[in-house]
Amino acid sequence: MKQLTFENTILSIHKDIQVKLKKTNETIDSYIKSEISIIPKLSKYFFNKRGKQLRPVLCLLSSKMINSNYSQINTDISMAAALEFIHGATLLHDDVIDKGKIRRGQRSINDIWNNKFSVLLGDFMFSKSFQLMTKGNSLRAMESLAEVSSKISEGEFLQLSNEQNINIKIEEYINIISLKTAELFGAAMKVPAILTNKSPKLIKQLNTLGVNYGIIFQIIDDNLDYFGGKEIGKVIGQDFLEGKVTLPIILLLKKINKDQKEKINTLFQKKKRTIKELKEIIKLLQKYEIEQECREYAEKISVKSLGILNQFKNKQSQLLKELLVTSIKRES
Repeated sequence: MKQLTFENTILSIHKDIQVKLKKTNETIDSYIKSEISIIPKLSKYFFNKRGKQLRPVLCLLSSKMINSNYSQINTDISMAAALEFIHGATLLHDDVIDKGKIRRGQRSINDIWNNKFSVLLGDFMFSKSFQLMTKGNSLRAMESLAEVSSKISEGEFLQLSNEQNINIKIEEYINIISLKTAELFGAAMKVPAILTNKSPKLIKQLNTLGVNYGIIFQIIDDNLDYFGGKEIGKVIGQDFLEGKVTLPIILLLKKINKDQKEKINTLFQKKKRTIKELKEIIKLLQKYEIEQECREYAEKISVKSLGILNQFKNKQSQLLKELLVTSIKRES
């Protein structure tokens, strides 16, 4: 029997939806074609490593969970591809804003080429996502994805406005990651229900489920930025080095004395922070067991989602439960 890990759960989910996931990737590949040779060149490099593809995966898994005629539906494939293009566009823009050099374990587009190419490729991917949205033949589904694209931008603005702000509250942090990350997860889960005219109640429940999962995923991602390894495909400590105040720091500030707070505030107000300073912060985080506290915070959110999943008695709901559990425990 396979050990229940995040990696094994992802593999099980991919296997469960493999036919449509393959078609989704084929759709993506067909939409990155262009007579402008640099566009497919950069796109193929970017999609060389597909990553976990969580957003299209959640879209297809949700579709299979709620639709008995899943195999006869094709519109979910277009929407899954649109979701991946939206996500890809945000990553390309993020790397410019954050001056990121590593993406999915390889050098980022902006690092190999330059910021202009990264921004333009992101814009290209956004345009392709909107083209794909029309294939769903649902104005409501289009509105949902268009709205979430706007929310992602709002989240980026909020995060940028709060850089180096150690006085940020947990509620404000949750709002930022909800807009920037979790709302797209919510859209991925609810769009299949919109496409097949399910009840408003179910659409709302699936959105809540997706948003909660997105919040959990981002909390653990932020946690791993201090405690993870190279496997997560980016530089460890990047949030600290960029001056981003995330949940580990927010929780740490609640436990330390005034002098320590002043020292951390001084660090975050600097134009640049060093690896040596990062190591000092990690020691403090370890001392106060912040890694585990972050996981416990995420676990409280997961409880809200299990109740929604319990109404479904199929393999897909079980896989989603396993994804929730293993996401909290993941080490990379």
